[in-house]
Amino acid sequence: MKRYSDLTYKGKSAFVGVDVHRKRWDVTIVVEGAEIFGGSIPGSYESLKQMLCRVEGATITVVYEAGYFGYSLHDKVRKDGMACIVTPPSLIPQEYGNHIKTDRRDSRKLAHFAAKGLLKRVWVPSEAERGHRQVLRRRSQLIGDRVRTQNRIKAELRYYGIELDEPRGKWSKVYVENLRRLRLADRWSRESLDRLLEEYEFLSGQIVRQTTLLRELAETVEYREEIRLLQTIPGVGMIAAMHLVLELQDMSRFRNGEQLAAYVGLTPSQYSSADKIRLGRITRVGKNQLRGALVEVAWRLIVKDGRMRQVYEHLKVRTGAKRAIVAVARRTLLIMRRMLLDGQVYRPASLAQ
Repeated sequence: MKRYSDLTYKGKSAFVGVDVHRKRWDVTIVVEGAEIFGGSIPGSYESLKQMLCRVEGATITVVYEAGYFGYSLHDKVRKDGMACIVTPPSLIPQEYGNHIKTDRRDSRKLAHFAAKGLLKRVWVPSEAERGHRQVLRRRSQLIGDRVRTQNRIKAELRYYGIELDEPRGKWSKVYVENLRRLRLADRWSRESLDRLLEEYEFLSGQIVRQTTLLRELAETVEYREEIRLLQTIPGVGMIAAMHLVLELQDMSRFRNGEQLAAYVGLTPSQYSSADKIRLGRITRVGKNQLRGALVEVAWRLIVKDGRMRQVYEHLKVRTGAKRAIVAVARRTLLIMRRMLLDGQVYRPASLAQ
């Protein structure tokens, strides 16, 4: 049998499945349906490049799952002139009845599925776009951290048997000062609660700074015109508009409105058998925070736009308030798409296409 070093792969296609972890990567190389290599290597791109020398001359496609490790591997592979697929884990075909999962099996599946053309790929934003998007996502993370701190404070007060009226959303400075004036049993309890209040105030300050940074980004050449257009929609502020443009970026990459709605997770799930068709809840795949921002916009829009209010009331009778407002959010998303593609401001009688 010839060794791999004696073989030529010129003109052939090699598919490389990589199951990425911090210290070790499991790699499978498939050429024309045959496994050339399968095993573990040190977790670095340099080690992977050495492994790819086994199929020198072939057209190489590297595939790995989207997730924790981001797009740095994708960037390095593309820089070296090879193709790269970053595939969403939720859309990888599953083998019915197979309950065995190992890193080696995962890398084999990726390589073989890629060779058969069965894998979807995520859209990979540019390095600059990733940095811009992180401004928005860091703000959302800080808000989540502040909510968790609020919940810890409320839990501690209940532990001491203290019940207070709780304002919704962000606490005012007056409310926080009143919490500082509460009389607790001893110094130890008082100072322990103060640490939580200090954490809350620190996070509030960080959110203000991150919001300022987001506002500065919205005024840059890349986003200024798009944000101006979107803010002509009643109820759409700077933050909601930035959610849309930063999470979706190039709107022209979506062939139509249906594809965009599916990407955001605003498409109803469907269960069909024979002549029976049943539509269920929205799929909720994709962009959770963008979806939430669109629903908030929809609630404000039906107050300020009579046409959208009519749409909401009509759907509400048939489907209920929750499904009706989600339908309005979906329609609003499609209108936003049309506005950005055409460079047009919002018109109350706009129809989503």
